[in-house]
Amino acid sequence: MTLLDLQSLIADLTNDPNHDRYSLAQMNTELDVTQNQWNVEAKIIKDTATITTVAGTRQYVISTSLGGVPISFPRATHKGIPLAKRDKAYFDLYAGSGVDWTTLNGTPTDFLIEATDPAIQYITLFPNPGSGDVGANLVIEFVLAHTPMSASSDTPFNASPETAPYHFGLAYSVAARLLLRDPNAQNAAKVEPYRSVSDRALADLITVFKALEKSEPLRLRSNYVPVGRQVSNWRN
Repeated sequence: MTLLDLQSLIADLTNDPNHDRYSLAQMNTELDVTQNQWNVEAKIIKDTATITTVAGTRQYVISTSLGGVPISFPRATHKGIPLAKRDKAYFDLYAGSGVDWTTLNGTPTDFLIEATDPAIQYITLFPNPGSGDVGANLVIEFVLAHTPMSASSDTPFNASPETAPYHFGLAYSVAARLLLRDPNAQNAAKVEPYRSVSDRALADLITVFKALEKSEPLRLRSNYVPVGRQVSNWRN
Protein backbone atom coordinates (compact mmCIF):
# COMPACT_ATOMS: atom_id res chain seq x y z
CA MET A 1 0.00 0.00 0.00
CA THR A 2 1.20 3.49 -0.78
CA LEU A 3 1.03 6.44 1.57
CA LEU A 4 -2.04 7.61 -0.33
CA ASP A 5 -3.68 4.19 0.10
CA LEU A 6 -2.96 4.19 3.82
CA GLN A 7 -4.30 7.70 4.29
CA SER A 8 -7.47 6.73 2.45
CA LEU A 9 -7.95 3.61 4.59
CA ILE A 10 -7.33 5.52 7.80
CA ALA A 11 -9.86 8.16 6.76
CA ASP A 12 -12.34 5.37 6.02
CA LEU A 13 -11.76 3.62 9.35
CA THR A 14 -12.12 6.86 11.32
CA ASN A 15 -15.15 7.98 9.28
CA ASP A 16 -13.30 11.16 8.39
CA PRO A 17 -13.12 11.16 4.56
CA ASN A 18 -12.44 14.89 4.29
CA HIS A 19 -9.84 14.99 7.09
CA ASP A 20 -11.96 17.36 9.15
CA ARG A 21 -10.89 15.81 12.47
CA TYR A 22 -7.55 14.20 11.63
CA SER A 23 -5.19 15.95 9.27
CA LEU A 24 -2.86 14.20 6.84
CA ALA A 25 0.05 15.48 8.94
CA GLN A 26 -1.40 13.80 12.03
CA MET A 27 -1.89 10.56 10.10
CA ASN A 28 1.69 10.66 8.87
CA THR A 29 3.04 11.25 12.37
CA GLU A 30 1.16 8.26 13.72
CA LEU A 31 2.27 6.15 10.74
CA ASP A 32 5.87 6.97 11.63
CA VAL A 33 5.32 6.03 15.28
CA THR A 34 3.75 2.70 14.33
CA GLN A 35 6.42 1.86 11.74
CA ASN A 36 9.10 2.55 14.34
CA GLN A 37 7.44 0.18 16.81
CA TRP A 38 6.93 -2.57 14.25
CA ASN A 39 10.46 -2.20 12.90
CA VAL A 40 11.98 -2.72 16.34
CA GLU A 41 9.74 -5.68 17.19
CA ALA A 42 9.98 -7.48 13.85
CA LYS A 43 13.54 -6.35 12.96
CA ILE A 44 12.46 -5.37 9.45
CA ILE A 45 15.15 -2.98 8.19
CA LYS A 46 18.18 -4.92 9.30
CA ASP A 47 21.83 -4.99 8.30
CA THR A 48 25.22 -6.01 9.65
CA ALA A 49 28.61 -4.37 10.08
CA THR A 50 31.92 -6.20 10.42
CA ILE A 51 34.82 -4.96 12.54
CA THR A 52 38.24 -6.60 12.92
CA THR A 53 39.17 -7.13 16.56
CA VAL A 54 42.48 -5.99 17.99
CA ALA A 55 44.24 -7.62 20.93
CA GLY A 56 43.66 -5.70 24.15
CA THR A 57 41.09 -3.35 22.60
CA ARG A 58 37.67 -3.66 24.17
CA GLN A 59 35.79 -0.73 22.57
CA TYR A 60 35.11 -0.03 18.88
CA VAL A 61 33.29 2.83 17.17
CA ILE A 62 30.42 1.42 15.13
CA SER A 63 28.46 4.52 14.03
CA THR A 64 30.74 5.10 11.04
CA SER A 65 30.13 1.54 9.82
CA LEU A 66 26.35 1.87 9.55
CA GLY A 67 24.28 2.91 6.55
CA GLY A 68 21.65 4.87 8.44
CA VAL A 69 20.33 5.69 11.90
CA PRO A 70 20.47 2.60 14.19
CA ILE A 71 17.61 2.10 16.62
CA SER A 72 18.65 -1.23 18.14
CA PHE A 73 21.51 -3.73 18.19
CA PRO A 74 19.90 -7.12 18.84
CA ARG A 75 22.86 -9.38 18.14
CA ALA A 76 26.64 -9.63 17.75
CA THR A 77 28.97 -12.52 17.00
CA HIS A 78 32.73 -12.99 17.40
CA LYS A 79 34.39 -15.68 15.28
CA GLY A 80 30.85 -16.70 14.34
CA ILE A 81 29.87 -17.36 17.96
CA PRO A 82 26.98 -15.32 19.41
CA LEU A 83 27.89 -12.95 22.22
CA ALA A 84 25.57 -12.31 25.18
CA LYS A 85 24.15 -8.78 25.18
CA ARG A 86 24.58 -7.02 28.52
CA ASP A 87 23.85 -3.66 30.10
CA LYS A 88 26.03 -1.52 32.34
CA ALA A 89 24.35 -2.85 35.47
CA TYR A 90 25.73 -6.31 34.66
CA PHE A 91 29.31 -5.01 34.63
CA ASP A 92 28.72 -2.92 37.74
CA LEU A 93 28.60 -6.24 39.60
CA TYR A 94 32.31 -6.64 38.88
CA ALA A 95 33.05 -3.18 40.22
CA GLY A 96 31.08 -3.99 43.35
CA SER A 97 33.31 -7.02 43.96
CA GLY A 98 36.46 -4.99 43.52
CA VAL A 99 37.33 -6.38 40.06
CA ASP A 100 38.19 -4.00 37.22
CA TRP A 101 36.47 -5.83 34.37
CA THR A 102 38.00 -3.52 31.78
CA THR A 103 41.42 -5.10 32.39
CA LEU A 104 40.35 -8.74 31.94
CA ASN A 105 41.59 -10.42 28.75
CA GLY A 106 40.36 -13.47 26.85
CA THR A 107 38.11 -14.44 23.94
CA PRO A 108 35.01 -12.17 24.14
CA THR A 109 31.77 -13.69 25.41
CA ASP A 110 29.66 -10.55 26.06
CA PHE A 111 28.98 -7.19 24.49
CA LEU A 112 27.60 -3.82 25.52
CA ILE A 113 26.36 -0.96 23.35
CA GLU A 114 27.36 2.50 24.59
CA ALA A 115 26.88 6.01 23.25
CA THR A 116 28.62 9.29 24.09
CA ASP A 117 25.89 11.10 22.15
CA PRO A 118 23.16 9.93 19.72
CA ALA A 119 25.51 10.20 16.74
CA ILE A 120 28.45 8.22 18.16
CA GLN A 121 27.93 4.64 19.31
CA TYR A 122 30.39 2.02 20.50
CA ILE A 123 30.41 -1.70 21.04
CA THR A 124 32.32 -2.83 24.11
CA LEU A 125 33.55 -6.42 24.36
CA PHE A 126 34.14 -8.48 27.47
CA PRO A 127 36.68 -9.74 28.14
CA ASN A 128 39.16 -7.76 26.06
CA PRO A 129 40.21 -9.73 22.94
CA GLY A 130 43.37 -11.72 23.53
CA SER A 131 46.31 -12.42 21.23
CA GLY A 132 44.46 -15.37 19.73
CA ASP A 133 41.64 -13.03 18.64
CA VAL A 134 43.74 -10.72 16.46
CA GLY A 135 42.10 -10.21 13.08
CA ALA A 136 38.91 -12.08 14.02
CA ASN A 137 35.60 -10.78 12.70
CA LEU A 138 33.19 -9.05 15.04
CA VAL A 139 29.82 -8.97 13.25
CA ILE A 140 27.19 -6.58 14.61
CA GLU A 141 23.55 -6.90 13.66
CA PHE A 142 21.52 -3.71 13.83
CA VAL A 143 18.06 -2.39 12.98
CA LEU A 144 17.88 0.91 11.10
CA ALA A 145 15.21 3.55 11.40
CA HIS A 146 12.80 3.70 8.47
CA THR A 147 12.69 6.65 6.09
CA PRO A 148 9.45 8.58 6.71
CA MET A 149 7.01 8.49 3.81
CA SER A 150 6.43 11.85 2.16
CA ALA A 151 5.41 11.29 -1.48
CA SER A 152 1.95 9.83 -2.07
CA SER A 153 3.54 6.87 -3.87
CA ASP A 154 5.93 5.99 -1.02
CA THR A 155 5.44 2.65 0.73
CA PRO A 156 6.21 1.66 4.35
CA PHE A 157 9.47 0.30 5.72
CA ASN A 158 11.65 1.67 2.91
CA ALA A 159 9.59 -0.32 0.37
CA SER A 160 10.41 -3.70 1.94
CA PRO A 161 8.43 -6.16 -0.23
CA GLU A 162 8.02 -8.73 2.56
CA THR A 163 5.91 -6.27 4.55
CA ALA A 164 3.40 -5.53 1.78
CA PRO A 165 0.68 -8.02 2.88
CA TYR A 166 0.65 -6.44 6.34
CA HIS A 167 0.53 -2.73 5.52
CA PHE A 168 -3.17 -2.60 6.33
CA GLY A 169 -2.28 -3.30 9.98
CA LEU A 170 -0.49 0.05 10.14
CA ALA A 171 -3.69 1.80 9.10
CA TYR A 172 -5.70 0.01 11.79
CA SER A 173 -3.14 0.92 14.44
CA VAL A 174 -3.14 4.58 13.37
CA ALA A 175 -6.95 4.68 13.23
CA ALA A 176 -7.13 3.36 16.81
CA ARG A 177 -4.61 5.95 17.99
CA LEU A 178 -6.48 8.79 16.34
CA LEU A 179 -9.87 7.70 17.65
CA LEU A 180 -8.49 7.74 21.18
CA ARG A 181 -8.05 11.49 20.80
CA ASP A 182 -11.85 11.85 20.69
CA PRO A 183 -13.12 9.70 23.55
CA ASN A 184 -16.76 8.89 23.00
CA ALA A 185 -18.81 5.71 22.95
CA GLN A 186 -18.81 5.40 19.16
CA ASN A 187 -15.04 5.74 18.87
CA ALA A 188 -14.37 3.54 21.89
CA ALA A 189 -16.33 0.70 20.29
CA LYS A 190 -13.91 0.71 17.34
CA VAL A 191 -10.58 1.05 19.15
CA GLU A 192 -10.15 -2.47 20.53
CA PRO A 193 -11.27 -4.28 17.33
CA TYR A 194 -8.88 -2.11 15.33
CA ARG A 195 -6.05 -2.82 17.77
CA SER A 196 -6.80 -6.53 17.53
CA VAL A 197 -6.43 -6.42 13.74
CA SER A 198 -3.18 -4.45 14.01
CA ASP A 199 -1.74 -6.74 16.68
CA ARG A 200 -2.51 -9.82 14.59
CA ALA A 201 -0.89 -8.29 11.52
CA LEU A 202 2.23 -7.44 13.55
CA ALA A 203 2.37 -10.96 15.02
CA ASP A 204 2.20 -12.46 11.53
CA LEU A 205 4.88 -10.06 10.32
CA ILE A 206 7.19 -11.03 13.19
CA THR A 207 6.66 -14.70 12.27
CA VAL A 208 7.59 -13.98 8.66
CA PHE A 209 10.83 -12.19 9.54
CA LYS A 210 11.83 -14.89 12.00
CA ALA A 211 11.26 -17.45 9.26
CA LEU A 212 13.36 -15.44 6.82
CA GLU A 213 16.35 -16.03 9.10
CA LYS A 214 15.94 -19.78 8.66
CA SER A 215 16.98 -21.91 5.71
CA GLU A 216 13.42 -22.36 4.44
CA PRO A 217 11.49 -19.08 4.76
CA LEU A 218 7.81 -19.25 5.56
CA ARG A 219 5.60 -18.08 2.73
CA LEU A 220 3.65 -14.92 3.39
CA ARG A 221 0.22 -15.71 4.65
CA SER A 222 -2.88 -14.32 6.29
CA ASN A 223 -6.12 -16.15 6.83
CA TYR A 224 -8.33 -13.48 8.29
CA VAL A 225 -10.18 -10.37 7.14
CA PRO A 226 -9.76 -7.19 9.21
CA VAL A 227 -12.78 -5.61 10.84
CA GLY A 228 -14.65 -3.28 8.54
CA ARG A 229 -12.43 -3.76 5.51
CA GLN A 230 -11.92 -6.42 2.83
CA VAL A 231 -8.29 -7.47 2.44
CA SER A 232 -6.89 -10.08 0.08
CA ASN A 233 -6.02 -13.40 1.68
CA TRP A 234 -2.51 -14.87 1.49
CA ARG A 235 -2.15 -18.60 1.92
CA ASN A 236 0.51 -21.31 1.60
